[in-house]
Amino acid sequence: METDAIVLDCNDHGESDVIVTLFSLEVGRITAIAKGAKKSLRRFVNKLELFSFLHVVCTRKAGKSLSFLAEADLHTSFLNIRKDLELYAVASVIREFLLVGIREDEPDERIFHLSLWSLHKLDLLQQPRAILALFLIRFFEYVGYRPDLETCGKCAIQVIPQKKYSFDPSRGRIICSGCVNSSTEGISLSHGTIKILRSAQDLPLERLHRLKISGTILQEALTILHSYGRHLFQRDIISWKIMKVCGKG
Repeated sequence: METDAIVLDCNDHGESDVIVTLFSLEVGRITAIAKGAKKSLRRFVNKLELFSFLHVVCTRKAGKSLSFLAEADLHTSFLNIRKDLELYAVASVIREFLLVGIREDEPDERIFHLSLWSLHKLDLLQQPRAILALFLIRFFEYVGYRPDLETCGKCAIQVIPQKKYSFDPSRGRIICSGCVNSSTEGISLSHGTIKILRSAQDLPLERLHRLKISGTILQEALTILHSYGRHLFQRDIISWKIMKVCGKG
């Protein structure tokens, strides 16, 4: 099998081998062993770094879960991501969501292209935390949990400027001020944040970079997306804590 793939994880195995986790276009998540990778002077040198975009050749015997990585050619290493601490931290959050959200042998072309888009934009030093917010709002949709930002999740009335809203991360919905049971129900959400996240849900991927998110809107967006992700996957996002100490946010 030949496919394009993104490196999501890489761990030593024995004296010379490496176990690598790939997100591939053709077959989704792949766990493969690269024989002799630590001693290779040609086949794998500087290719199996996190986030690298590769063209790989893999084989797998019937009934086996572990593939054999035969060849890897480097498309791009996203060098800027590995040189900048904040970029690396943001990319690590994307990586962690991919590791918990995609499965072996379940390809998803939309998530693959979204992931590649995000890494390319980060490598171009383009608003790393805004790129993360845009990635997450689309990623949640692609894994089947699109947040409902059109209507109140209780009264089903469409969002209007005259009302205030909060976001309920336990159900992925917004709640209008008339339906909120208490001041602690949900996370406060401005109309500006609702508007830009709705745009991010619907724009074609090639135009997504045109959305500019900053200031309070970006902070609100990241807060609700982080809370929603934690609820969906029932776990802390460890790399998020590292990201918070790398610059603003």
